[in-house]
Amino acid sequence: MATILTAETDNPFGYGRIVRNDNAEVLRIVEQKDATDFEKQIKEINTGTYVFDNERLFEALKNINTNNAQGEYYITDVIGIFREAGEKVGAYTLKDFDESLGVNDRVALATAESVMRRRINHKHMVNGVSFVNPEATYIDIDVEIAPEVQIEANVTLKGQTKIGAETVLTNGTYIVDSTIGAGAVITNSMIEESSVADGVTVGPYAHIRPGSSLGAQVHIGNFVEVKGSSIGENTKAGHLTYIGNCEVGSHVNFGAGTITVNYDGKNKYKTVIGNNVFVGSNSTIIAPVELGDNSLVGAGSTITKDVPADAIAIGRGRQVNKDEYATRLPHHPKNQ
Repeated sequence: MATILTAETDNPFGYGRIVRNDNAEVLRIVEQKDATDFEKQIKEINTGTYVFDNERLFEALKNINTNNAQGEYYITDVIGIFREAGEKVGAYTLKDFDESLGVNDRVALATAESVMRRRINHKHMVNGVSFVNPEATYIDIDVEIAPEVQIEANVTLKGQTKIGAETVLTNGTYIVDSTIGAGAVITNSMIEESSVADGVTVGPYAHIRPGSSLGAQVHIGNFVEVKGSSIGENTKAGHLTYIGNCEVGSHVNFGAGTITVNYDGKNKYKTVIGNNVFVGSNSTIIAPVELGDNSLVGAGSTITKDVPADAIAIGRGRQVNKDEYATRLPHHPKNQ
């Protein structure tokens, strides 16, 4: 009339115990608060999973009562009712107690999550992935990782992420629904819904936002943000740069502090940058605009118009030196 799923544990406290007769047949389930001292020594516990004959179950439910330590209706009493009626009750015992973990609060949830984390990480280690600290590495079940990948502590890989062979993920890296090629190095950075080709270096403290694509051997350095952009191979943005809604060619160099301005408060616009372009430091490129192949933007420029191929664009105020003018200022040593 019923089959119950049981498990064995050295610490059965809090669980209902499976009481059997001398022939190892299930007689009943007794809850922790109702168990005798002898019954509390039983290590086989009820996991709370049952298969019932519906008709017999509903009949038996009419006969349960609250004559127990907690004054509650126990569905587990149905097992004893079946046995008293001479009906059969089967039991299947799990080989791994962890499979039976119940989650009733956040503590139990964390315990269950740690079990799954160990299993997932163990699978990857067996397949040739190196972990500095598996207990502090968080990998979703659908993540794919090639052999010879090195993963440091506090790395999180979520969703449909794929990591290529011989890639290094350093402490604090967070990757969601992204594909990382072989031989990449991601240093303490976040990558979301993007693709990163072979040999790319990202970070530290970089953010690759959704819809981005980085070509082979691209370098994205510290405090660089890329959003909704495709970047060609061997392009470099070493530090303090924002690349948003851009199509960037290969072998481009972004100087420190370069900003692509893509939003006018209502609409977003695209910037197109050709191959072998050099953008000087502290430049502002206001979309929509296109920089032709082999062009150069002078440092400190604000670019609002297209730059032809092979041209140099300079968009900054001319420097003016006023001799001896500083001597008129209060802070000058002559005025102290």
